[in-house]
Amino acid sequence: MTGAGYVTIYANAVAIMLMLGVNTLAARLKVKDKLEKKIFLSLLGVMVVMSVFYILMALRDERILPCNKAGAMAIETLLELTINIFAIQWFVYVIYRMYHSVSHFKRNNVRIFIPFLIMMLLDIVNAFTGFLFYFDDDLLLVEQPLYILTDLIRMGYFVASLIALAMHRKHDDRLRFFSLRAFFIPMMFFVLLYYFTPYATAALGMAIGLTLIYAQIVNEQCYQDTTTGFYNGMYLDYLKKRMEENDYTLESAMSFRIPEKELVDSAHLISEQFPDECDTVRIKKDTILTLTPVNDRGPLFMLSEDVQMVLAEANVEAIVKYDLRKKNESSVEFLDRFLKKVK
Repeated sequence: MTGAGYVTIYANAVAIMLMLGVNTLAARLKVKDKLEKKIFLSLLGVMVVMSVFYILMALRDERILPCNKAGAMAIETLLELTINIFAIQWFVYVIYRMYHSVSHFKRNNVRIFIPFLIMMLLDIVNAFTGFLFYFDDDLLLVEQPLYILTDLIRMGYFVASLIALAMHRKHDDRLRFFSLRAFFIPMMFFVLLYYFTPYATAALGMAIGLTLIYAQIVNEQCYQDTTTGFYNGMYLDYLKKRMEENDYTLESAMSFRIPEKELVDSAHLISEQFPDECDTVRIKKDTILTLTPVNDRGPLFMLSEDVQMVLAEANVEAIVKYDLRKKNESSVEFLDRFLKKVK
């Protein structure tokens, strides 16, 4: 076996072990949004399948795995289809992480899924025609000029995820813990290595990237109250440091004191009423604190009324307090003053 074959097999074996390890850990995570967790776990699963096909490809190229033209084409086609599935799943994961809404996909299903269907159709048709790639009599892969089509569509999904997150982050500060650089830096390094060397190590780069995304998820979990899905006291300390550094401006705040069991049961109803720009923290077992960018008493009152109305419909009573930051008062001073009022 050549050096390229050894490197490809070992690199993808490492990717498989890495993904299986992360899958085991991620499956145990308690998260508020179960669908987001399922999408992430599916990404890990597709990476395992992709790595397996890369290993089969290396064994085929090294003549260890006996293949005729049809067998060689089958392995390559299945690998291409798996990469297509990973590209669309990655895009779906990023978009869902931003909006946490299935209806968003229903409204935009044509724009999101049509390119994917085109990729799949091209690769399936190619299996019978070879207009994208084929294998010669020596079982060497020959890429046709049109092969770049599927690569461009795949790259489009990855680039679109970067652009979408960059645009959405401006309006949703909750994504501060989600950075795509953690995925794209190792991915691009190993993809470029794949294109300029005989080493098929792209899957390892993506596996490392997904591992770093998992590390981000764990970091974000440290700031969350697992029973309600709201943030916890550690997150409030984090925001206070940002206020001291003038990196976070607090205009107003409101608190809701609700019996502990009812607070846990109605957390989803409460969170749906707050705009994305709000940060809600569980500061005591029966009390949540919502920090808002609202700088007018009227809209602040209406926001608190919306929450109380939803709770009243669910037969939940709440003690509500709210206030605005004074003109010459810093965000930290206002937060300290409001917390004293709540306690």
